[in-house]
Amino acid sequence: TRVIGQPYILRQGLNCHSCRKQYKEKLCRVNTWIQNLLFIISWNLTVVRTERKKDMPVRIVIIGGGASGLAAAITAARQDADVTILEHKDRVGKKILMTGNGKCNLTNLSDYHGKYYGENIKSIYGVLSRFTPMDTIEFFKEIGLYTKQKKDGGIYPVSEQASAVLDVLRTTCDHLGVKTLTECEPSKIITGKNGGTVQYIYQKKEKRQIPYDKLILATGGQAAPVSGSDGTGYQLARSLGHHLITPLPALVQLRCEGNYFKSISGVRAQAELNLYINKQQAAREEGELQLTDYGISGIPVFQFSRIAARAIKEKKQCEVHINFLPYLTRDELQNLEKEQYKFAYKTVEEFLSGIVNKKIASLMCRRYQIKQDTLLGKVQEKTFRECLRELTDFTVTVKEANPFENAQVCCGGIPLSEVMDNLESKYNTGIYITGELLDCDGICGGYNLQWAWATGILAARDCVAVRKQ
Repeated sequence: TRVIGQPYILRQGLNCHSCRKQYKEKLCRVNTWIQNLLFIISWNLTVVRTERKKDMPVRIVIIGGGASGLAAAITAARQDADVTILEHKDRVGKKILMTGNGKCNLTNLSDYHGKYYGENIKSIYGVLSRFTPMDTIEFFKEIGLYTKQKKDGGIYPVSEQASAVLDVLRTTCDHLGVKTLTECEPSKIITGKNGGTVQYIYQKKEKRQIPYDKLILATGGQAAPVSGSDGTGYQLARSLGHHLITPLPALVQLRCEGNYFKSISGVRAQAELNLYINKQQAAREEGELQLTDYGISGIPVFQFSRIAARAIKEKKQCEVHINFLPYLTRDELQNLEKEQYKFAYKTVEEFLSGIVNKKIASLMCRRYQIKQDTLLGKVQEKTFRECLRELTDFTVTVKEANPFENAQVCCGGIPLSEVMDNLESKYNTGIYITGELLDCDGICGGYNLQWAWATGILAARDCVAVRKQ
């Protein structure tokens, strides 16, 4: 009361010219008392804050509520961390619902070697060895989701519903107290010695910020932007000093040259496909080929589409050689060539329709200028042989990959050489990068989700472990 009241008296006294000197001296003494008092209060508050912070849970902010972000949130919250997810869309996990044709291929028990691409394969395998597909199965079992295995090693929820996967992730987050903020667009990351702040725009109108002790970037890449992966994460990572290997669409359809594709659109056929880059074989796949009105699609195309996309980006020639008769051995094909006159009573279209789709048969007749009702016995032997052989080596020239809107994942991203084994940034202590943001992409079959679970969980474990030390 004395300290607070004294300045009021002095202010009154300053109006009296005869006592000015006396009140000035008193004012100096009071100012000194106040400064000392404020220093003591400030020092005590600093001590209190420091002591409370040691006892408080680590504050982890996760930018991105996809597969990697949700797995990280659950892992951290289980260790009593204070977790907040900032999600770009109006709800989390939208891309999960799109995986595995709505069935959600969680992971794959087959050997993962040779199933991933990136400039640092050794680091990719290192991550996957520290969190394996069996670990993924156990992770989901612990939160109430049981799985089953298919012949190709793929692991699915027993219900074969992607919605069941998202439901169990969301309910577990809610149960553990994870805070989820949707419709948030991060605009800036401010780093500090022991944490920092994320500035973001809430619902496209309100500027907000949230402090963090540890930050996990799990925004996804640029594929399927309708799900929320719009490339924002790349911009945030670059603002923190990271470099970027140009992201390109992967697991995507390929657009090809030629004006005949509309006539064969809709055809599905078992085929063998060989990808050639600058006349050198780069990949081989076999499976169900889907022909579209602009080119080729299907699982075998998806598997090597990232190689084709990168080659086209680098201005290299890209061709796919298609064998529509993969069920025939070389000897069987030669025997078929000799049976032209055995089936001389058939029309060319009838004969070809016995070994390939009718639309393909019609296309071959047009390419070799053969009328479809021409009897096989009246076709020149050389033309007949060339037609059969082209069915085993039908070449299309790829001009581009479909855009990110059609892609399931991206190739490229933040180089793995710029993060440590625990996924922590080498440039920013306490900031982690996970999932598709990194330069790693896998083939179809659950391999990309395995990467998402593994990186998210390993990063979250490290966030909490470092805090506890």
